[in-house]
Amino acid sequence: MPKPSVYVLYTGGTIGCVNSPKGLKPASKDAFKDLLLSQPGFSKVLGSSSDTLDLEVQKSDDADTLLNIDLVIDSISPAIDSSSMTPKEWIEIAMKLLQNYHNHDGLVVLHGTDTMAFTASALSYLLGRGVSKPIIVTGSQVPLSKNRNDALMNFITSVTIAATEKMSEVSLFFNTNLIRGNRSVKVSATDFPAFDSPNYAPLGTAGIEIKVKPYPSKLEPPPDCISLQKEENATALETELKKWQCRVEDFSVISIILFPGIRASTVKAMLDKTEPKVKGVIIQAFGAGNAPGNPELLGALRDAYDDGVVLVDVTQVVKGTVDLDAYESASGLVQAGVTSGYDLTPEAALAKLVCLIAKEGDHPGKIAEKMQDPELGDLSLEVKVAWNQHWKALSKKRGRSRLANLLRTRTKKRKAERLEKE
Repeated sequence: MPKPSVYVLYTGGTIGCVNSPKGLKPASKDAFKDLLLSQPGFSKVLGSSSDTLDLEVQKSDDADTLLNIDLVIDSISPAIDSSSMTPKEWIEIAMKLLQNYHNHDGLVVLHGTDTMAFTASALSYLLGRGVSKPIIVTGSQVPLSKNRNDALMNFITSVTIAATEKMSEVSLFFNTNLIRGNRSVKVSATDFPAFDSPNYAPLGTAGIEIKVKPYPSKLEPPPDCISLQKEENATALETELKKWQCRVEDFSVISIILFPGIRASTVKAMLDKTEPKVKGVIIQAFGAGNAPGNPELLGALRDAYDDGVVLVDVTQVVKGTVDLDAYESASGLVQAGVTSGYDLTPEAALAKLVCLIAKEGDHPGKIAEKMQDPELGDLSLEVKVAWNQHWKALSKKRGRSRLANLLRTRTKKRKAERLEKE
């Protein structure tokens, strides 16, 4: 049996941090590689590239079960703290993965924890349904350079899963849980179990044994016609990603966390004075998607919607889904043109909206519709179906609310003003 090969893309973050006069900072690729070689089980591969390492790992508690894996270490340049990640880097990472996709059995991205859930979500949307092998994002709470760390376990387990498991999606591994990338949320700044999947069960667990769940818990392999295993499909996607990387510089997507006493003027300032122009808003609402029943606030959102801004409502609560029909204040968001994000995480919602705007351009209706499509397991179809049926029934029963009538009047007035100016 040939040795499995795993491509490892080091982007920076805590896992590769070393001491500096100003505190911890991401090491260079070569320094990180030297860190790995200082760990048990890692060695250089004779006759291979200097970036290729060998890892000997025990996959289970059976002492005779040893696995040798070739690791090809690469990096983005420069390696950065994940708090400095932008959509432009998301696309750079995705293109690096595509360029090295065919030569390896699996791929691992090493990333800082602060924005790891955003990147894991974004990679799932950028690489799409054609993924046919494991792509795992991981990192650590304590650097590999410290002798008491979680870095070594997270790294070795991620590489082992990437080398041996049959998976067709982007996932995130941390501590003991393998999580769907676009379902991941950071839940602790200090604990080793720092990530969770509040609205979808983990894809697998790693204790003494690594156990990955069967289908349908994980995504089915893609059909051959769209699989990235076909070189022409990977090349075509890379060409598209280059276009998107230019486009993401031309618009803004903002996230607004609602809070008691939020003013319409605050929202207007974010919408009107952000450069480049805002084309999408994630509204992190209260509870089941509620917002203050403030006509001015809802009017500001409605004005943005009338100007072609895509508005998506998700809950700021860690677990649960949006239910915009439960209260009049929430139904006011619907009348303001806000689209329900159902049980999307805020991280997945923002990443999905950025990717859709980069891909679709100025088609807000189409983008809003696609935000509600269950893509790559990012939201629950049963939640969407139940909510839509419930909303139609209640809307028919209640009729238009006071807020709805106010917003309709406001929209008519704005249209009339525009016609006069023209």
